[in-house]
Amino acid sequence: TALSLMPSFSYAKEFDDYKAIVVLYLNGGNDSLNMFIPANDDEKTGYPNYSKIRTNLAVSDTELSLETENGELKLGAGDENPYFADNNMSKSYQKGFYKHKNFNIATNGIMPEIAHMINNENIAVLLNTGNLIAPATKEQLLNQSKPTPPFLFAHNYQRALLFNGESAIINYTGWAGRVADKLGNINNSDIYTQNISFNGSTHLFDSDSESLILPTGGVIKYRNIRYREMYDNFVNVDSDEIGVYYKKLKQHSFMMQDALADDFANAYEFGNTNAYGLTLFSKPDANTLGERYLKTDLSLLSQLKSVAQWAKIFKDKNFQRNIFYISQGGYDTHSDQKATHSSKLRGLSYSLGDFYLALKEIEMENDVVVMVVSEFSRSTGDNGDGTDHAWGGHYFVLGGDVKGGEYGTMPDLTLGSDDDISKKGRLIPTISNSQYIATVLKWFGLDDNEIKT
Repeated sequence: TALSLMPSFSYAKEFDDYKAIVVLYLNGGNDSLNMFIPANDDEKTGYPNYSKIRTNLAVSDTELSLETENGELKLGAGDENPYFADNNMSKSYQKGFYKHKNFNIATNGIMPEIAHMINNENIAVLLNTGNLIAPATKEQLLNQSKPTPPFLFAHNYQRALLFNGESAIINYTGWAGRVADKLGNINNSDIYTQNISFNGSTHLFDSDSESLILPTGGVIKYRNIRYREMYDNFVNVDSDEIGVYYKKLKQHSFMMQDALADDFANAYEFGNTNAYGLTLFSKPDANTLGERYLKTDLSLLSQLKSVAQWAKIFKDKNFQRNIFYISQGGYDTHSDQKATHSSKLRGLSYSLGDFYLALKEIEMENDVVVMVVSEFSRSTGDNGDGTDHAWGGHYFVLGGDVKGGEYGTMPDLTLGSDDDISKKGRLIPTISNSQYIATVLKWFGLDDNEIKT
């Protein structure tokens, strides 16, 4: 069943608006308990239990405050930032958190942009979500009266289930690919497809429909005719039938490349500034972030800028629907988590902060939704220097159309509890990824029968 995170949308075969979904994949299994920290006082689901179990990796319950100016987040250089701690990212990671009214979770202090957007109700947080075939108790799962997803704690299998939207079947097409199959050539284009990746090929788009992989920062037009002639001669084709097909394929390839380059030639350049006063999508220096010796992972910045630019191009071309795929790697934090995870979360927050401001600049914040996903979360119990593969975790969806708030139920964090399928803190989800996907697709314009497919 779809959750009521977003307004419903009356579906028609021809849409009269533009909508885009951005699937942002945190590759490796994100430790969501240190992204969104349990902040209530409950002895099972709250901070006291979390800090007792997490030991070396626990985030302090020091409450940090956000400075705003005219309703927008205001950050300064170095120690003027609320997360700043001795110019040390690992210390910043554990310094404290931002509380939210009527929330059971608080946001890690290293993510001020995310915290600000939660406060502005532009983000909905989904508690204890994951690949789940059916609602089940620990007893039902252990006695096998209810099934668990296959290969439960394996990266590749859980990623496949996440991307196909079907928690019981590994060998299946991608859910975004099946959406494209259902909608057909919704954008009436010989060049552009519904599904576009800025981070290589992805199982998410596997289907009978084509998808497009684009580089960040635009496309170079293939102008040199001599190189085209060399390309023609490179493959020696004996069969006339194959030769005709090859020629058509080659011509389409060059036509696509020219169209991409021409469309991107006048791509929108963002002029507004972010919380630091820097032009959107510009990379800050270490002193600005207060991280003189450790680098923030800003790999999402160029991907999100490309999404924003192409989304505007497509809306201006009167296209109707797109699904974009982007990814940030390095979330498999078995060791050195304080340094690694802090770099990821700071970059995630910074990049999404710029992205949402960019959407507001081009007046598309209600047209685009970012759904943040990972194959699984990490164990509640740490291993001294990191965390291990687990199951349910907290995720979030961002956009102007999102009904901000907290959705779901906080789990009992006690190791070996009824919410832990193991003795390490591998939490049993209470919201399925299928519900998460279904909710976003309802906003996208699909009816209930299409969502089932």
